[in-house]
Amino acid sequence: MDYDLARIDYTLCGVTYPDALKILPSTDQKVQQKFAVGDKNGVLQCLSIKDEEPVVHFKTLPGKPITSVQLASSVGTNADKIFAASGNEVKGYTKKGKVFFSIETSVSETITSMIYIFRCVLGNDLILCSGRTVTLYRELQEIYCYVCEDRVLDAIAFATRNRNRIRILVLIANKEALIIENGNMQKRTHISAGPTRFIVPHSLPTSEVYAFYGAVDGSTGLISYDESELSAKCLVEGCGLGSIMCVGWFTNNSGTHLAVGRHDGSIQLYLVSMDDLSEKPRLKFTYFSGEPVTSVCGGCIGTDEPELLVTTFSGRIFGLRSSRLIASSNKTSGEALATRRSKLESEVSRLEKQTANEREKYKKITRSSFSGVSAPPLLDIQHELSGATHNGWQEAKITSAVPLDMLFVYCDSQLEIQTDNAAVLSTCAPQEYNRTELLTSIRCQAGTRRVWLRMRIVNFEDTKMEGTRVLVYILPAGAPRVARVIKFHLPILPHYSKYESLEIEENKRPWCELQVSGGFSVAEITSWLTDVLPGELPRPANKVSFARSHSFLGTSLICKYQRGSAVFKSDNISTIVILKNFISNCCLKRNIREEISFDVPEDFCVTSFQLLKDKFKSEYQRKKEMDIKKAISSLDLDEMTINDETMPILCEDYLLIYNSSDINNTETNFDELTETVTKWYVDWWKLYSTESFVNNDDLKTLQNVLKNCQLDEVENIMDFKQKSSQNAKINYY
Repeated sequence: MDYDLARIDYTLCGVTYPDALKILPSTDQKVQQKFAVGDKNGVLQCLSIKDEEPVVHFKTLPGKPITSVQLASSVGTNADKIFAASGNEVKGYTKKGKVFFSIETSVSETITSMIYIFRCVLGNDLILCSGRTVTLYRELQEIYCYVCEDRVLDAIAFATRNRNRIRILVLIANKEALIIENGNMQKRTHISAGPTRFIVPHSLPTSEVYAFYGAVDGSTGLISYDESELSAKCLVEGCGLGSIMCVGWFTNNSGTHLAVGRHDGSIQLYLVSMDDLSEKPRLKFTYFSGEPVTSVCGGCIGTDEPELLVTTFSGRIFGLRSSRLIASSNKTSGEALATRRSKLESEVSRLEKQTANEREKYKKITRSSFSGVSAPPLLDIQHELSGATHNGWQEAKITSAVPLDMLFVYCDSQLEIQTDNAAVLSTCAPQEYNRTELLTSIRCQAGTRRVWLRMRIVNFEDTKMEGTRVLVYILPAGAPRVARVIKFHLPILPHYSKYESLEIEENKRPWCELQVSGGFSVAEITSWLTDVLPGELPRPANKVSFARSHSFLGTSLICKYQRGSAVFKSDNISTIVILKNFISNCCLKRNIREEISFDVPEDFCVTSFQLLKDKFKSEYQRKKEMDIKKAISSLDLDEMTINDETMPILCEDYLLIYNSSDINNTETNFDELTETVTKWYVDWWKLYSTESFVNNDDLKTLQNVLKNCQLDEVENIMDFKQKSSQNAKINYY
């Protein structure tokens, strides 16, 4: 690790949202900086650190949850203006806590991001992101409102070269970045990684459009705009790290660093070359906090040297500073330690007295003859379900503001479940009358606030028509014993989790097309597709178009629909069959008369398998090597004997396989590939052939040649069956 940084805790606030902490710039007289933070309780407070203790400069009363905190300044002055967004309102505070600005906007949804710009020429501009809209206010008057195709995640404002208007860079949830000028979209680009937040380098001119982004898959990249093209480039791959929730800047003697806070609780510092922003950043520091990180900012907080200020989901605010400074701060006088101890004792006694008063008040209410309702507060729990990985596992991330005690998971379908090392999982035996039910209890370690669940459907055929619903009962530690129930829906096609651009339709590959027409609306078919595909779908509109790709096979799915008609295209025939059956079932339930037709190319199976041959060969070879290594390991040979060059027991190839660390006893995907190709053949037969069943002998022959990796024989079998077919298009009514 390049940097020796250690943690020092400062204070605790309420549950925080991403980007709700900002560091105020230092004044000329004082190097140490103040910081402002807003929480879910609606409290905005400005603090500084003196002798390792927080000093509150101002603190507002509780109100609506504060979802965004930003700083702004006029030209030539310090950024001492603090703006907080809660609901559809925005308020501005001075550094002393005086409200100088307040506006109740016309947006209908909660404000998730904002930018406030003081300018002497055009006036004061306020840019708000709410739901699907980006709204520009100037001098408290709405100038324009741009409606995006999907939910807006973040926005950054830039000045044009002639500085007579604002250029806005926007991230939206369907994995796109837009450039908006004067209420019109100028350029757009697709980012398949799924960006969540971005930040602008401080040293660049305001007219140059450059922004670093963090993505759902854990990767970071650079977005640039050169007046003619908007482009995105991935700089650092995710490599299995958690999704990025916040980004910030940290500057020290080594240079400028991109600070990244992730959902898994990890924090990284990447050294960025300001001379060449497209150069790959270098990882310099990593820290794990144990819960999702919502804000990261660099500044001089507790000392005159820079440190990284961090806020977590539960409201913990701490700094990462040099271990040398923490060691020197621990050498305090006995008088200072006694003063600090007396403060802590008085705070503990105050909290104990407050708890006893609340308990006595509750007892009096329960004994009272007046009717009333006793209800515990709703637990602050954040949950998210990701799409399936290459081996079919879907990951559910559960985060709580309070420590967790137990979780109970129930599902009425066959389900495999795993959890992380912070919990102990035990599964109850199924009842005799229902062998498909699952009931699992998960006991968490002390202090656990974050749990990962990995779920995979065992028998996928049982869930083709409606997906799988999982209930999770969450019990926190402490009293009173309450629980919160959250629901997860495992979609029918969980692997189609990667967002793609519609340009993939132009690729030269075999496409199966499904056409549906009937008396359904856009909202209805969007609701149906939420049971089929993971993640967020585009909001209903007059026409909806989007594309997804398979996380393992790499096949694609293109969806285009409007009122009364829908078209689905895929280079995976099994995907088309599942969609056909599912939509037919939905129309039948709602008594909607539909017409379904599909087109299947004659050489589809052969062409699709040829695209899969390289993956098939590599997985087959990996499976063979794993079997060989497992067989050698079962012989219980001595390590010295195996590696003895004078008396070799194993041949050179076997010795290489045995010593390879990349080959372990984990499962391979060869069986899944074999099942996929077999399913392609069966589904093609159902759609393309006039016969109503598949010849079992031919099917067994295909399975045998697939298991033995006889690829030429596979192509011959599929090609022969296609030549014997007669119908290329079948209509169902």
